[in-house]
Amino acid sequence: MSKLSDLYKEAESLNEEIPAELAKKIRVYAKIMQVIGKYHAAAVNDYGKAYADRKRVWGESIIGTSGTGKEKEGQAEVDCYEYRIKEAQAEADKERWKNAKDSTAEIINALKKQLETLQMEYRNAG
Repeated sequence: MSKLSDLYKEAESLNEEIPAELAKKIRVYAKIMQVIGKYHAAAVNDYGKAYADRKRVWGESIIGTSGTGKEKEGQAEVDCYEYRIKEAQAEADKERWKNAKDSTAEIINALKKQLETLQMEYRNAG
């Protein structure tokens, strides 16, 4: 996470009124996007594992419980409670990183438009 913090600090230090620095800021945000993408991929993986763990516990509980279908399902729900919590947390992390990735893409697009406008203003001024 420190690499991400360092990249954000670098991006914030650049002057958006200077075309060269604005272009560099876009490149820095592209690097930020790469790091976020890796965190998002890891979060997707963690979510998949949490889902698989919950399904395994559910299946083991159904097999290992005697009684009617409703009784088995009820026991499986109880047995899976902690795994459902872990799955929900993993899903929240996955969504958080997806949102960060999407937001960063929007920032990059806005900065590109800003750079185009700034370059056009410089061309028209000269």
